[in-house]
Amino acid sequence: MINFAVIGAGSFGLKRAKAIKECTGAKLVALCDKNEETAEKAKKILDVDIKSFEEILNNKNIHAITVSTPNKFHLPIITEGLKANKHVFSEKPFCRNLEEAKKIFEVSKKANSIFQMGSNHRYFESVIYAKKLIDQNEIGEILSFNGRIGHNGERIKNSWFWDKELSGGGTLLDNGVHLLELSRYFLGDFISGIGSTSNAYWKNIDVEDTANGFFKTADGKTASIFCSWRLLSGYFFFEINGSEGYINVDGRFDTHGGDKIFWLNKKNNKILSKDFSHIKPQSYKLEMEKFIETVTKKKKPSPSARDGLEVMRMIDFIYSSSKK
Repeated sequence: MINFAVIGAGSFGLKRAKAIKECTGAKLVALCDKNEETAEKAKKILDVDIKSFEEILNNKNIHAITVSTPNKFHLPIITEGLKANKHVFSEKPFCRNLEEAKKIFEVSKKANSIFQMGSNHRYFESVIYAKKLIDQNEIGEILSFNGRIGHNGERIKNSWFWDKELSGGGTLLDNGVHLLELSRYFLGDFISGIGSTSNAYWKNIDVEDTANGFFKTADGKTASIFCSWRLLSGYFFFEINGSEGYINVDGRFDTHGGDKIFWLNKKNNKILSKDFSHIKPQSYKLEMEKFIETVTKKKKPSPSARDGLEVMRMIDFIYSSSKK
């Protein structure tokens, strides 16, 4: 049994906590939040004790922590957790910038415990099915990835997401990171990238509400992404082109399921599809089950600290080129 503590008990912390409680082989034993009101509210919902971060680090009966705080606090929490031999699962993005990512990566290499970065979009039913088709060589060699994602920024208006000191960036670190992680999941490392950020709608905030990115691998494969806080509702789409066909995943960001998948290959020579909109979303549970399995069986984590580092390198490509 792996005993968990949740660090950060806001909306995302509650999602992680509820996922833990649904998993076999795991037990939620504590929560931590600097905001007393948030902590007390979470305690009533989750029925677990409130503990300080120091108490959690020093408690040998707590084996793992999840990190769901504003991005600014990820670096110290993750590194101190790993140094205290806690297994660490961190919300995406796992830090604010490339320099912080490098520090986490170096600590993770020396740690005796496991670090894994959150990427719940991998566990949308449609994305799982897309990976299955690719593994079965249904569309041949993967050549390119193109994705779009976003939501209506009104729901996070004036929150810490808008504060660059706390967040590190805007829509790119909020939802664009999902597409960046998925593009690497399907294509591997990128050696170069360029992009732009802008404030197409929210003019008076210090983080971007819109971003684009374009990337290339060493063997010439490409990826492009678009993300925004100015969509009327949550939207999640990507297309994977292969040498023998293509895959489209089309859905609403809010459903956490990807909704629908379409694919075409030379063998069938017709568009096939599968609808997942009727399936109850369970990406957070599936992701936590994978983390528990990784810890229990001492498997290689995915996404790892190195994966997180490379995603932050892609983000740095965009921010750096956008300044020019």
